Amino acid sequence: MANTTNSKLARTLGIDPSLVSRWRTGAREPGDDSRYIQLIGLFFASQARQDFQRVALLELTGHQMEDKNVGEPIIASYLTRWLANESKISTESIQVLLDSIGSMENQPTHVPQVHLPAEPHGRQVELQSFLGIEGIQSATIKLLMHALNSPNRHARLLLFSDEPMDWIIENPLFAKQWYFLMNACIKKGMQIEVVHTLTRDSNELAIAVQRWLPFYMTGAIVSYYYPEKRDDMFNHTSFVLEGEAVVSSTSVRGQDRDSIHYIYSTDPTAIGSATTAFTTQRTLCKPLVRTYTGADTTKYIDEQIDLFTANSGQGVGMQSLLLSGMPCDLLESMLSNGNIPSDQMHRLLENQQNRLQLLHTHLAHKQFHMVMSLPRITDVLKGKVPALVPELLTQQKFTYLPMEYHAHLLSVIELLEKHENLEVTILPSKHMLHTVQIFAMQNAGLLVLKHRNPKFVFISEQHDLINAIMNFVSQEASRVPKRERNRSFVIEKLRMFADRIEEGAKKRMLP
Repeated sequence: MANTTNSKLARTLGIDPSLVSRWRTGAREPGDDSRYIQLIGLFFASQARQDFQRVALLELTGHQMEDKNVGEPIIASYLTRWLANESKISTESIQVLLDSIGSMENQPTHVPQVHLPAEPHGRQVELQSFLGIEGIQSATIKLLMHALNSPNRHARLLLFSDEPMDWIIENPLFAKQWYFLMNACIKKGMQIEVVHTLTRDSNELAIAVQRWLPFYMTGAIVSYYYPEKRDDMFNHTSFVLEGEAVVSSTSVRGQDRDSIHYIYSTDPTAIGSATTAFTTQRTLCKPLVRTYTGADTTKYIDEQIDLFTANSGQGVGMQSLLLSGMPCDLLESMLSNGNIPSDQMHRLLENQQNRLQLLHTHLAHKQFHMVMSLPRITDVLKGKVPALVPELLTQQKFTYLPMEYHAHLLSVIELLEKHENLEVTILPSKHMLHTVQIFAMQNAGLLVLKHRNPKFVFISEQHDLINAIMNFVSQEASRVPKRERNRSFVIEKLRMFADRIEEGAKKRMLP
């Protein structure tokens, strides 16, 4: 959880890593009065900077997640007592318990007679019960068909389930029906809110996001996740068609799936209760995925600036087309040639200057690994390479003139020479994802831009997705031999490509 190795902990404690290894395997144990126990508690408390880390430590030591805002010394004391196997029950509480036991009499306590009311009667409601995996499939189809046939075009679908996802994906016929009905509801104009559960296996989470991706691209989906660790004894399902119907169930983890009842109800009280529960749940959650489509993809640049200004760690990018480091004078020239109005151009240039400054500030203190590819030299000389920065800013098509691409490439070389924290890997074009541009900052967020029509921006601040994207970029970079990732090798390769552009432009008298 703390991303700590034996060596890192050993350096902190001033001991040999082999001793830490023996502690972890149980071959050795520090004495109860060992100073190392307190130091270990202090170290891990200092590493728990994120809410999910603090909650994990609190739950590990038997405390409540509501205490996540307590000071670091208190969490350290919790850890120290836990490591030393001290009970968190106070001696005062034990004294009260023993006093109560000691004062107990042999005779059973007298319970006075009380007046009982007539047997209570609840309100009769009509419900339909569906059983097992086929039951949740049938209930879901019924709810979506109700939504599709409803005259209320603005009713929202509020969806949550932390059950295993096999009920959606294992039956191909149902999966097609589910996809068709969801798509039809979106085309009708309905908005959908989803709370995803992150207690799933990480791969299942990635599959879940992938399965919902076509719906995200419509802009009709808003999704959330609960950031704290949850007790996973119970599974809950609640699918609400706002104001009209609800499907709900509660089961115990490990319960036979065929014994789970899914209740379909159109009772206003049941719908209202489920809607209130979902709304309350949503207030405890964070956005999982945000999206922009079409002309709104221009916000990609602003989102990127926000990641630089956040309390971020190291970053990665994967770009088949240059997005980083475009000089303001080059952008000004391209915007001017594109007949962009002067007031708009002035505002865009100010923002670009701010973005460059944030990039330099980040690189002065933190690492950034850029994986890029180079286009075919013939495409550069023919002016076929898209220029994404001005295109994103203006939603107007731009391509580089040969010497414009040359100028942008030189700015990347300049960044490399100025900042030791910038690492660039040149990936062969055949291995590059040419349809998307990736940008991720540790502890801050990730951006995925699909720059071809239909344009789409995918954004998330969820740490598992961020780490997965960063690992993916690193894995792709490892395709390149180590010697070709050397800084001097990369700079030389970029210079040679820039020289080829300049020579080709001179020979053909190209701008």
